[in-house]
Amino acid sequence: MTAEYRSNLPPVTKESADEAARRVLERAEAEVGFVPNMYANMANAPALLETYLDGYARFRERAGFTPPEQEVVFLTISRFNGCTYCMGAHSMLAAKVSQLDAASLQALRAGEPLSDPKLQALSAFTETMVATRGRPATGRSGRSECFAAPPLR
Repeated sequence: MTAEYRSNLPPVTKESADEAARRVLERAEAEVGFVPNMYANMANAPALLETYLDGYARFRERAGFTPPEQEVVFLTISRFNGCTYCMGAHSMLAAKVSQLDAASLQALRAGEPLSDPKLQALSAFTETMVATRGRPATGRSGRSECFAAPPLR
């Protein structure tokens, strides 16, 4: 993953954690079956990990997307961000849990168009939302005219 900043904080384990971090790590382990490295690093700020777990669960349970569609969203974001860790994790989930078809998974990993028009539209929309930081009217430049005040005269 390309990043301008990386934390040098050590991962937190249940053994090294304070009470707040231990509680959220135990929750993560109960939900996932283990503590992923990303979670162990996020546990340096237990509220961050707790918020991440809450948001992830709400997306999975309430977003209105099927499991394969959810993985299209996550894989598109992972590819856009250049995160091989997330791409690997969501590729495994897509194939083993969410049952995303192999051709779509391969296309997403390669950055190629998907043959399913609905999944392709979802991937394109997701990429646009990430690229524009949630402001699709701005285009890739990042400049928004949506909330610009009229010129003063």
